[in-house]
Amino acid sequence: MEKNIKRVSLNKISMKHYMKKLLLVMGCLTLVACNDNNIDDLQEYIQETKAKFKGKVEPLPAITPYENYEYQVSEQRDPFVPSMSLVKTITLKRAYTGLKPNESRLREELESYALKTLQMVGMMVNEGQEWAVVKAPDGTIYRVRKGSHIGERHGEIIDISETKIEIKEIVEDGLGGWIERPNTLVLTQ
Repeated sequence: MEKNIKRVSLNKISMKHYMKKLLLVMGCLTLVACNDNNIDDLQEYIQETKAKFKGKVEPLPAITPYENYEYQVSEQRDPFVPSMSLVKTITLKRAYTGLKPNESRLREELESYALKTLQMVGMMVNEGQEWAVVKAPDGTIYRVRKGSHIGERHGEIIDISETKIEIKEIVEDGLGGWIERPNTLVLTQ
């Protein structure tokens, strides 16, 4: 019985070996049969196509070199420095208004957020007092009223309606002073 098993397994091995050799020979024959050196018609077609479609490529435009320009007008003022008359005018206006934020007061919770990140989500009236409901970016809900402070730019709520909160911000004017700027927070739906 063991001899039969060995003979069957030897037959399987020799059959696999025989099949591998047969596949190798067939592959080689296929490659030899496909290797026809008569490709004259293909080369002729390529030559005709090249002759038909000769394109012209326009030359690249000439690159003009960059020329430095040095500002050398000494009689005129430097355009990057504000004129003295403008500085004096702004200084006088600033001295007249005396506007600046109150840095000594305690800051409220909503002053730690930029105004554009806050959302007005509602309005309510309690005992005759109008309150706006504001949602912070972290999802916390706050109640604010007229006179409350909101936003990072010293904003003070001056009016509350059903659709918006009107705010007066105190922002720097770029020359060391402060100006008032109106802003609104609109009800989001």
